[in-house]
Amino acid sequence: MRILALTRNTERALANLWTLALLLLIAIGAASCGDVSNAPAPVTGPVVLTITTTTLPAATAGTAYTATLAGSGGTAPYNWLVTPALPTGLSLNASSGAITGTPGSNTIGTTTHTFVLQDAALGSDAQIITLTINPATLAIAPVTLPPGVINQAYSQTTLTATGGIPPYTWSVLPALPNGLQFNVASPGSISGTPLTGTIGTTTHTFTVLDSSTPFKQTASTDPPLSLTITSLFITTNSLPNARVGRSYSTTLARSGGVAPFTWSVNQSLPTGLSLNASTGVITGTAASGTLGTHTRTYTVQDSSNPKQTYSKSLNLTITN
Repeated sequence: MRILALTRNTERALANLWTLALLLLIAIGAASCGDVSNAPAPVTGPVVLTITTTTLPAATAGTAYTATLAGSGGTAPYNWLVTPALPTGLSLNASSGAITGTPGSNTIGTTTHTFVLQDAALGSDAQIITLTINPATLAIAPVTLPPGVINQAYSQTTLTATGGIPPYTWSVLPALPNGLQFNVASPGSISGTPLTGTIGTTTHTFTVLDSSTPFKQTASTDPPLSLTITSLFITTNSLPNARVGRSYSTTLARSGGVAPFTWSVNQSLPTGLSLNASTGVITGTAASGTLGTHTRTYTVQDSSNPKQTYSKSLNLTITN
């Protein structure tokens, strides 16, 4: 019995030793799993070449434009390509990816382009991007309306629009004086003959509408334009030539208005010649050194209330 008890105690002791050994191995394994001090660094590959630009700002026809495409990754140096070619007036810098230039008026609209970025390792990436070119801002070119004369054909005057998209449509408010017509289609021209009862100065706002889509542009004269209708006008259309050292005399002629009249010229006549303010007669002897053609603006003013004036540019040629 005693021998049997000893055997059982021995078996229990051996079992406990095996259990302790197993627990020790588990503990050592767990500790090894948590120790990364000697673990090798993870292996990483090269960064993939990518175009990061996905949109381009809109351009305006006739206005300088600049935008730069961007990319990341890959190996420098880089090379940019585009297909199809950019609109006329714009170019792509193959090294920097900068788009610069001034698009022309015939480039208005939206185009689609494929941009390709290549690197030194022969990697590449492509991006499809649209580019919109808007029309230039619609405007009316500066203009001064010449005076009109009752019962005389008006000197046809044309208003000009810039920017926007032709064709243009014109309008005017209030309507022009009786006898004058305004062409509402391009070009916006004034023509006709002012009728009796239209003497005086009126102001008019001219407006132009273009053909932009989906929203049309408009522009108006600001401030409004003044138009003067008078019954007084200068009928002289040309001046006879003068000769150096020879006596000269010619009379400016006018029609309409209320006497007496006063004549003037915008700057002095060539040396030796003068204008009589009461009669409109140019007299004198042209001095040496005055050879050539001299352009002056002559004005006549009447005595009506309010006074009427009329001006005309005439050339005077002096010869030997």
